[in-house]
Amino acid sequence: MATTNSNGAASPAPRPRRHRRKSWPRRIAGFFLKTIGTLLLVGICTGAILACYAVVYVQTIIMPQAEQVLSSIDMFDVSQSSSMFYTDKETGAKVEMLTLRGSEDRIWVEYKDIPKNLINATIAIEDKRFYKHQGVDWIRTAKGLINMFTGQDIQGGSTITQQLIKNVTQYDDVTVKRKILEIFTALEFERSHSKEEILEWYLNYIYLGDGCNGVNTAALNYFGKELQDLTLPECASLISITNNPSLYNPYRNPDANIYRRNLTLDMMADPEQGFISQEECDAAKATKLELKRETGTSREQEIFTWYEDQVIADVIEDLQTKCGFSKEMATNLIYYGGLHIETCFDPDVQAYVDAIYNDRAILEVDSKTGQEIQSAITVIDNRTGNVVALSGGIGEKESSRTWNRATDTIRPPGSSIKPLAVYAPALDMGLMTPATVIDDVPVMLINQDGLEVKPENMEQELASGGKVSVWPANSYNYYKGLTTVYEALEDSVNTIAVRVMRDMVTPNVSYQYMTERFGITSLEPAREENGLILSDIDLAPLALGGLTDGVSTYEMAAAYATFANNGMYKTPRTYLRVVAVDTNGRETVLLENTSASEAVLKESTVFYMNTMLQNVISWNGTGHDAMFDSVDMTIAGKTGTTTSNKDKWFVGYSPYYTAAVWVGYDIQERIPDSGYLAAKLWKQVMEPLHSGLENTGFKQPEDVVTVKYCKDSGLIATEWCGVDARGSRVVEGTFLKGDEPTQYCTLHVMQEICMDSPILKEDGTPTGMYHAYGPFCPAESKNTVAVIDHYRIRLNETVTTRDDFFMKNYIAALENGGLCAVHNVAPYDPSIFDPMLPSTWPNDPNFSIFDETTWPNYVPPIDPDDPTTWPMDDLDFDPLDPTTWPESDPGYVPSEDEEEEEQSSIRNWLNGLLH
Repeated sequence: MATTNSNGAASPAPRPRRHRRKSWPRRIAGFFLKTIGTLLLVGICTGAILACYAVVYVQTIIMPQAEQVLSSIDMFDVSQSSSMFYTDKETGAKVEMLTLRGSEDRIWVEYKDIPKNLINATIAIEDKRFYKHQGVDWIRTAKGLINMFTGQDIQGGSTITQQLIKNVTQYDDVTVKRKILEIFTALEFERSHSKEEILEWYLNYIYLGDGCNGVNTAALNYFGKELQDLTLPECASLISITNNPSLYNPYRNPDANIYRRNLTLDMMADPEQGFISQEECDAAKATKLELKRETGTSREQEIFTWYEDQVIADVIEDLQTKCGFSKEMATNLIYYGGLHIETCFDPDVQAYVDAIYNDRAILEVDSKTGQEIQSAITVIDNRTGNVVALSGGIGEKESSRTWNRATDTIRPPGSSIKPLAVYAPALDMGLMTPATVIDDVPVMLINQDGLEVKPENMEQELASGGKVSVWPANSYNYYKGLTTVYEALEDSVNTIAVRVMRDMVTPNVSYQYMTERFGITSLEPAREENGLILSDIDLAPLALGGLTDGVSTYEMAAAYATFANNGMYKTPRTYLRVVAVDTNGRETVLLENTSASEAVLKESTVFYMNTMLQNVISWNGTGHDAMFDSVDMTIAGKTGTTTSNKDKWFVGYSPYYTAAVWVGYDIQERIPDSGYLAAKLWKQVMEPLHSGLENTGFKQPEDVVTVKYCKDSGLIATEWCGVDARGSRVVEGTFLKGDEPTQYCTLHVMQEICMDSPILKEDGTPTGMYHAYGPFCPAESKNTVAVIDHYRIRLNETVTTRDDFFMKNYIAALENGGLCAVHNVAPYDPSIFDPMLPSTWPNDPNFSIFDETTWPNYVPPIDPDDPTTWPMDDLDFDPLDPTTWPESDPGYVPSEDEEEEEQSSIRNWLNGLLH
């Protein structure tokens, strides 16, 4: 319907509205504003999220760490001495063994005794807004952040408070997290500490070169005077060192120190700080630097024992790792923090160690270059896992905190690694028992570079000029052949250890046992050195002990104690706990050193290992030098000798204690002694230590069975195993029920031999075996023995084993099928002999046709006085009647006297036969 206007006339139709298009600039501006708005919104949201994350991060990560550091610092009064204690075994009371007075490389000085000029110089050069900020100088921090975002070094900007935090903690890595943690810790620290306290701590902790910690010690070292006597230029010179102790050391670089000193003086005279006047500044700059060491003082007040050294080292390390202190701070707390350190020390056990190790004459074997031989020992109480005694060297100890060979020296352990890395894992995995038989023969061929050569490639290697040898060799320089695991450990057979490692355990599993179960931390997984990759995850390192670096007596003793503890590994420790005691006597436990105890081996594994390692310390075993003479005690252990006789080991244990002993030179050289020196030292310490102790033996499982088995097969012995050509091969073994052999030996078979035909070695000596009985051998030379029916695969036909001669196939492979080499033709029949026919003559080197005495059937002339010449098989023979004599002279007539004499002689002879 049409619309009308106010006069009633029809209104014209509305004109269509025209849309004006925006100009391009306006459209671009609108798009830009929308984009900026969107980005701004996203930025605000992202910033909010990041801010929330930052708050959470600070609250959950940063602040707990900061509070932990602050609470730990506040526990201490650094003006107190610390003490070590041990527990009396009889009364349980704590006995003080040492007061730690430290050394003179740090002398604590209180704030009131610090010269004002030194304090002002410190503030002027290190933190000019020190009194204005609350721990953090935000202006300097902002500059540091700008440097970070521009890719520059983010160090710098630290206040004195932040530097102090860095000095007493381990915040020395240059990261954003470290900076944030440092900032928040400094802020919290200033809320609870005055500026004076902060300056006192800072000036006592800074390192000032030349072995000086703290300004008091440095004043004596550089100027030969007490701190309060330092002049203005000396104060400026002293504090200048801390920026770079090596560069600004007055003794080494006096010009650099003077430059830095003058810069400090200028900062002190700056009107903004106004600590000194310009006149004072100029006069101080003009003053010549006079250096003078204080004389007549000894930095070391006393010499700590090896055990005390180790306790100090262990506590310092734990203060760093568990409390977050820097090494410097931890060391200071040890000496000046009023700590009570409760140790595991046993003075009685240590006395036995010292009686041997303090005497240099106990072991005098100088090296080719004149080095004195050294040794170390660690003794562990099996019940607790505590390290109760140790020694880091032979002879008088000359200084404190020196190299401790018991813990710091790591050397290849040789065969002493085999129980840990080879046999215990294999037993634990159920792959063998002590009766398992393995062939003691070479495992592989290697070239001159130590690389394996496959048998099929040996000729090619030789043709190219290379050398090929069998590996590994045994210490006794031959191969035995079929050998039980029991004997292999007793004799430390290298080939069998390698075979068990390669074919049963594998290096990877062995490495896991060593590191995760036995607590050995010094194994090398892999590192590059001179273009070569060195790794202990391999056959030779783990099976034979040729480690890249080695192990310590400390960790070896703890590992072996697992066998004495029925499979429980206990983390070794030298202290029980560390308590901080303030001036009011309030105690706060700072470190609780609980010994972790974990079952790492099966009961059966421990039983078998204890049985076998006991046998090592016997007259037949390699550890016979460790046998006790006068003390009845069950002991077990293992020897170890490294390549070229450079290191000797013995690790042994009883039901009470475990001790590991190393012998060698500080710089490795060949030891000119073939004996088991480590085993002898072990005995000298451990035998008197066990005097008077009850021999309880090692724990044995209840469900065991005893079985007679064959040493050549590991199976139940048969009667043939008892008549082996070498003697009986039957032995008796005790097994956990279910592990015992259930099948009978099938290796031994019967063999008839001729006892007149021994098999000889190449050098002509007997092997103990004989050729097979042949068709022409006399019955009286026949014997029946058992030999081994076993086929052996050989890498090199020139390498023989001790049991080769007793193998059925070896004998059969000899000339003439192994038959007797003596009786090789049919026996001669003397009845065919005819002197006129040479073809009937005997093939006897003693035969002579011209000598009737050598003829077959030769009968010596009859002598009536010699019954041995009478024909006893001739019933007609009468010694008194010559006519009955064979080939007698019929014309011979004896006289009456001769006849009577002969009859009397015959009667006497007959009476002799009858009676």
